[in-house]
Amino acid sequence: MSQSKTLETLFPGPRRTLLCAMFHEPERWWSLPELAGRAGIHPGSLRPHLKQMREGGLIRQKTESGRPWYQADSASPIFTDLQSIVTKLTAQAEGETILIVEDQKATAQITRILLESWGYHVLEAHSGPEALEVFEDHCDSIELLLTDVIMPGVGGLRLAQDLARRKPELRIIYMSGYPAEHLNGTEAAFLSKPFNPAGLARAVRRELDRRMYKMKSP
Repeated sequence: MSQSKTLETLFPGPRRTLLCAMFHEPERWWSLPELAGRAGIHPGSLRPHLKQMREGGLIRQKTESGRPWYQADSASPIFTDLQSIVTKLTAQAEGETILIVEDQKATAQITRILLESWGYHVLEAHSGPEALEVFEDHCDSIELLLTDVIMPGVGGLRLAQDLARRKPELRIIYMSGYPAEHLNGTEAAFLSKPFNPAGLARAVRRELDRRMYKMKSP
């Protein structure tokens, strides 16, 4: 079983995202809004997860100026094991390059910040033609295309088809605020907008893992 699958099985849902954040930076104290933003859920919905993790001895809590702060508990008997798993997951992401194509620059920037915070190398384009230029310069390193479906001029479907012809092993994730019917029956992964950080992280890791599996298969 992979390290990622082990962590997801033991700590499903938001707890996996929280552990990855806190055990990747074990000396940092996190505020509730920071952790909620990382997990992509409302702070109030996050409290039960944090309570269970605290009662389980995985994290600790302090209060300053009436606000709770959270940190990985170095006294936990599995602290070293969890830190090792998280370190390997982060190292796995390092060097993997993702091309984001999104005509809304604010959305592209937020997505890029999230992906880079997880260790990915990210290239950004805001139109089909611009994406083609970026791809020409970085074809060998780009492993995943994350593209909006509906864009002025060259749309995401046409762009993905063009890039896939040039690099058949390229993984593709379409994202859109419209229903998946716009994909015209394609089997590529689909991420509905607006998406939360946890959903983005799962979709990206799943597609990259599929690429690695195909490369290793006889």
